[in-house]
Amino acid sequence: MRKLFIQFYLLLIVSFLLAVVLAGLVYKQVAEKTGDRALADLLKTSLSLIELELRDTPEAQWPQMLHTLERDLGFSVSMQRLEDLPIDSATQSALRDGNIVMLEDDDVFLQRMAKSPYALVAGPMSYLVFLHELKWFDYALLALIGLSLAIPVLLWMRPHWNELTQLERGAKALSEGEFSARVQLPARSGLQPLAQGFNQMASNVERLLESKQTLINAVAHELRTPLARLRYRLALLDVELDDATQAGIERDLGNVGALIDELLLHARLSRPDLPLQWQRLEIQGWLQQRQEDLATEYSALRVDIQQTVGAIYGDSVLLTRAMDNLLGNAARYARKKLLVRVYEIDGEQYFSVGDDGPGIPPAERQRVMEPFVRLDPSRDRAEGGHGLGLAIVQQIMLAHHGRVEVGESPLGGALFTLCWPLQQDVTSTNKS
Repeated sequence: MRKLFIQFYLLLIVSFLLAVVLAGLVYKQVAEKTGDRALADLLKTSLSLIELELRDTPEAQWPQMLHTLERDLGFSVSMQRLEDLPIDSATQSALRDGNIVMLEDDDVFLQRMAKSPYALVAGPMSYLVFLHELKWFDYALLALIGLSLAIPVLLWMRPHWNELTQLERGAKALSEGEFSARVQLPARSGLQPLAQGFNQMASNVERLLESKQTLINAVAHELRTPLARLRYRLALLDVELDDATQAGIERDLGNVGALIDELLLHARLSRPDLPLQWQRLEIQGWLQQRQEDLATEYSALRVDIQQTVGAIYGDSVLLTRAMDNLLGNAARYARKKLLVRVYEIDGEQYFSVGDDGPGIPPAERQRVMEPFVRLDPSRDRAEGGHGLGLAIVQQIMLAHHGRVEVGESPLGGALFTLCWPLQQDVTSTNKS
């Protein structure tokens, strides 16, 4: 909001200065030149009369006469030789031609005595000195007016400032997953239509997400019953099936069951009031066990572990699920090698898994965390899960007030990093 105030204020100041400059140019061209010409005409008469007086007076009496004239004229009058005047050749030429010359820097007027090497010097003129001093006063007044313009701008913007701040907070809350966020502005506010539009949008988003969660929960629960019946009927089937067929059916039923479980877990993690059981997890033993499991399932895969901490903190059930998902995902797409790192930096815990597989293009790294998103075939194998694994990881990190970073592994493939605060006694809520 401060930026908006500064921009508006600077625009007002620039407009004000342009108006002042334009008015000043008009004044300089009209009023000032007219005043200078009137003053020059007046002095021309005065200096001509002084010249006539001095013409009939002996040169030795000039100082005394000039002193007497000063009391009547109200400004200083003196006589100087032309060659002693601090003027350039052009000014001397103008004096020899009989013109009255004004020295603006000194606020004096010069006129040459006819048929004489002397020139009358009138001034400094108090009027011109006052005008010069008035210029500094004008500059100070302009600065004061410019600063005072901030007051009405601030008075006008203050209510809008507060209202825009409310809208900004509402938009930030909505972007962080608080879909119940609303903005309440006075009915007389000029931003009321914008607030109403924001609230309507937030209500629509909240309603759509609730409908989606309700649908997912309903479908997942409704599928459990027919799935159980299929298993039961398969066990009672009179027809003898060969081992391959039996195993295929069991595998398919297992995949459907796993999908239902993931749907229910994803729906549970989407709750805004999800409680966390913050515990200490001894990471070294867990990593060794997972390393052995991966060696059994992927015999050609080498898993390197770099560990600088002995334990991590968080909801152990959810954290192990998130880490398992990353390890399983990386193992499916790795060629020969995985690199697992666990460390802490500045009060934050990190768990990263990198592989030497095909990697993920930068444009797809954000989208890959969304539910049911599958990338190109190079990252999508038949046994590659249901498209919810990384979305669940994202939800678990949000529940821990953390984040998931996707980048390029030192091994050349994809790198997934979990980062969350190091807190040991916290009940956190999820902001999906």
